[in-house]
Amino acid sequence: MVRATRLSFVLLINIVLGSVSSSYAAFDPPRISYVVNPDGAGTGSDSERTYYITKGVESSINKGDLLNVYREKKAGRGAPVVKVFIGTMVIVLSQHGSSLGHFTANKEAMANPLIRHQTAMKSDIVMPILIIDASVLFDPGKMSLTPNAAQELNKMSNFVKNFSPSKLIIEGHTDSDGEAKLNQTLSEDRAEAVRQYLVVTFDFITPAMIESRGYGEERPVVPNDSPENKTLNRRIEVIVWE
Repeated sequence: MVRATRLSFVLLINIVLGSVSSSYAAFDPPRISYVVNPDGAGTGSDSERTYYITKGVESSINKGDLLNVYREKKAGRGAPVVKVFIGTMVIVLSQHGSSLGHFTANKEAMANPLIRHQTAMKSDIVMPILIIDASVLFDPGKMSLTPNAAQELNKMSNFVKNFSPSKLIIEGHTDSDGEAKLNQTLSEDRAEAVRQYLVVTFDFITPAMIESRGYGEERPVVPNDSPENKTLNRRIEVIVWE
């Protein structure tokens, strides 16, 4: 846990000054600006490290939020820069201009040959995401939106408007019940259903700026070992990308 002295310190200064996003400004994603190790550089586990992030409450990053962490990498010389998912960040403190978080690595992502350092690092991107329980949008095993889904989808539109991104990704995720292939298809179909709704319903969300992806049961946020945890893993994520 973060020591009280460190919490007091971060309340007195900002590591990096933040600014309120504008529809006229290019999307500038939050990044890790500083890593505090408990016993010096290179020591301590992920759970013991504290990560300072360049944006806070002004960018709707609040205490308790779960964010995705990405590393920018090139697959080879001349190749374009891509964002590689490496894990998640739980925000433990947020103020105007900065926030603090604890990182949890994704084991499957860390197996990617592009990832050489097996923990979050300075300059890694911390992407704001909106997570919605799939059960409030879809009936069990179905890919068609329910009539009551509109309220949650309106929340999505407000989330998007707050950041004014040029690219947005809708991700579908399932628990591990059933066949993996069917879960993959279901996650793709659900993400696409949400994408189509947003494009048709909201003028400021265009087909060119939004993409849907499905990951099936590949990226659980918690182990699939209880009904409660499986509910958490059945989700739709809205990710501000660029």
